[in-house]
Amino acid sequence: MAKIKVVWICHFSNQNIRSKIPLKSWKTTNSIRSLFGLSKLKYLDFASWVSMQLKEFEKINQVELHVIAPHAGMKKLKHTYQDKGIWYHFYKPDVFLGIIKLKEKLSGLKNKNYKLNRFLVHQFIKNINPDIVNLIGSENPYYSITALDVKNVPVIVSCQTVYTNPDRRTISGSVDDIRWNIELDIHRKIPYYGCAGRMHRDLVLNNNPNAIIFKFFFSVAVPDKIQRVNKQYDFVLFASGVTKQKGIEDAINAMSIVVKRHPETLLNVVGRCGPEYQSYLYKLIKERELTKNIIFHGYFPLQSDMHAHIQKSEFALLPLKLDVISSSLIEAIYLDLPVITYKTSGTPFLNRDGEAVLIADTDNIEMLADCMLKLINSPKFADKLKTNAKAFVEREFNNSTSAKRLVNIYRSVIDHYHHNTPIPKELLFDPNEFPVY
Repeated sequence: MAKIKVVWICHFSNQNIRSKIPLKSWKTTNSIRSLFGLSKLKYLDFASWVSMQLKEFEKINQVELHVIAPHAGMKKLKHTYQDKGIWYHFYKPDVFLGIIKLKEKLSGLKNKNYKLNRFLVHQFIKNINPDIVNLIGSENPYYSITALDVKNVPVIVSCQTVYTNPDRRTISGSVDDIRWNIELDIHRKIPYYGCAGRMHRDLVLNNNPNAIIFKFFFSVAVPDKIQRVNKQYDFVLFASGVTKQKGIEDAINAMSIVVKRHPETLLNVVGRCGPEYQSYLYKLIKERELTKNIIFHGYFPLQSDMHAHIQKSEFALLPLKLDVISSSLIEAIYLDLPVITYKTSGTPFLNRDGEAVLIADTDNIEMLADCMLKLINSPKFADKLKTNAKAFVEREFNNSTSAKRLVNIYRSVIDHYHHNTPIPKELLFDPNEFPVY
């Protein structure tokens, strides 16, 4: 079978790729920032599903893969290298260029066009001449907008989330109009999508009724399990960003119910949290008399450090509101943490073969607290949950299977785009697999 040439447009970072890109040390910048009381800049791991998917594609010989991604802190405008059979093309994104940031500050207007990013990505793609382009995430405009410039090549969008969700205005209180409008433009133009749940599928179809939707799960980070860990907390809530959408306020309110029965219960909160929002949360915690029960930890630059830390907790409390099946759920399950979450268009899928996670109705604080008490009061039940969950995710979220499925999706899109060849039914998203939310 002929090898296909694939381009990924995405953003991510990990230790390995940072060791191969010429990056600034931030030493001078941080010295200046410290004079003004600003936090120090540092490089962080993020978008672990991209890193994990790359590990799988290192084993696949049917694809010549080219990854095009922005990376903050680059010394050069662009940098290309090959590693383990995969080509990497990194560029310095214009959102971090001083002259553009100064222009935005003076004008009060945000960069809407990302002209430099579009030019650089267009040049990369022109030189690669791919058979297909895979945009990973349409909600990050500084790189996703570049997919709008692809001509005469099929483009498929892998949905990390869908930003153009009307519920976002209700839950978060505001939206970024630039992100909203650019994602809407992408959805209206691009015909092919990979989705992991009913909500994302329905939102894409709302933006583009003619969209062709494939069922696709991202590869997941299988964390290292610590065999003998000292449990210091009862529950952990972890996310890259601790926000209302991630359920932190609901977790605090549920804790106020739980501590009435178990006063020593501790909640471990892990992730970035803006100073203003964190002040609001501290006020809420103080009002609920939970200052001794809830401990905040910042964002861990290395994902491996974060995984080690969350294992100090007995259970995972992840009342996510806008996610389908968040990668944090799967990571917690792999770490043998019994999981409590909210009912989304994806989470009931985890209980398809038997109860594997506890699911509360979204925004139902009493139900959320009842789930927490159930785990505290029933160690045998908690053990049964984590056993069921581990077996399910190892079967359904197999990284090798997901990568091979993605290759088949690529081939079917290429054939459909050029020859109108019917797409195999087994690759398409079947809404009957997922409940109406």
